[in-house]
Amino acid sequence: MTLLLNTAVTGQSGTHVLAIGVGKYPHLLDGGKKLATDPIGLGQLDSPPVSLKAFLDWTLAPFGNGIGFSNHAAPLASVEAVCSSKSPVTIDTPTLGQLELEPATRDNIQLAFEAWLDRMKSHPDNIGVFYFCGHGVMVADQYLLAEDFGRTAQPWAHAFNVSLTIRAIEREVFGAVFFFIDSCRNVPRGLAVTLGAVPQALIVADLGKKVSCKHVTVVYATGEGQLAFAPLGGQVSRFTSALLSALSGYCGIKSPGEQTWNVDGDNVAAAIRILLQHDETGKYRQVCDQSIQGPLVPLLRIGAPPKVMVRLDLSPKERRSLYELYLAKGDNRVAQTLVDQVFKVDLPRGVYEVGALDPQGALPLIRHEDEDLVPPMYMLTLKSHP
Repeated sequence: MTLLLNTAVTGQSGTHVLAIGVGKYPHLLDGGKKLATDPIGLGQLDSPPVSLKAFLDWTLAPFGNGIGFSNHAAPLASVEAVCSSKSPVTIDTPTLGQLELEPATRDNIQLAFEAWLDRMKSHPDNIGVFYFCGHGVMVADQYLLAEDFGRTAQPWAHAFNVSLTIRAIEREVFGAVFFFIDSCRNVPRGLAVTLGAVPQALIVADLGKKVSCKHVTVVYATGEGQLAFAPLGGQVSRFTSALLSALSGYCGIKSPGEQTWNVDGDNVAAAIRILLQHDETGKYRQVCDQSIQGPLVPLLRIGAPPKVMVRLDLSPKERRSLYELYLAKGDNRVAQTLVDQVFKVDLPRGVYEVGALDPQGALPLIRHEDEDLVPPMYMLTLKSHP
């Protein structure tokens, strides 16, 4: 396990992050070592190390004057990570320089998890973030695979049951916990008909204990029985890309009486769903799944209103280059003039006049006076009639 940051202050609440990325699986297809008895059709992954690094860079960005984690009520207090990749993954840290992440073996994941959980228990108002990117499968519960999956005759000893882990954590901590699980959730037939293939949770769930956790958000990259995707060539996965966009200013609700916008489980899950739906990089449909329990607790508290990704088009496309596409709010106006492409611009949330006009005055004006631009995305195709 690799501790990238630990600025926790005794007696003060903070946010504690555990991030796990697994792209290298030596005992799965093309892994280079003794193949698992049943690799269940799984092989190597290019995206998890890149996705994990993007997530960690975003998390630590405030220390480098970037746009990243922000919550004055629960400042970033610790970040721990493990990652398995063909090449070492290094992270720039605020106080320790560059650190190389230790591999995401089942033992390392267990140690990292227990350390994270201990820090979570240190204050009743702590916030926890659990991020995973790698292979996952599902039967009754969701199973996540560590690097050494398939190393022994008991391959599932090197995986863990995240569903039961979540149920256990709900009884161990008092604050809020956010789980972002970037993996497939398909059901391999061989697993479904195999006795004894039951990974253990990272901690035993004592059902004799009452649920003590104030709030739990779980966002899965895809629905039950479905696949999750990433662009080819070792790029950030579709889910992690949508997650980071949502957390980087494309969702949030204003806190009454304050110049603060809260990003909670409800609005971040909704933003991820919309961003995945309109992801221009993926040809396969991917719809996230989520479970949100308890009173809403902000994961982020940001000091600026959320932005909206605007995608304004005109039909028929042959007339794009004859029009000026515009959005106006009071004295503020943005426009794209005589260009044959979709108008892409980021704007603050609000009510705008949206339209298209012909600078020559020959074609009809198109105008919608009260369009509500709501994060994360606003899409409209204006229609120019003869």
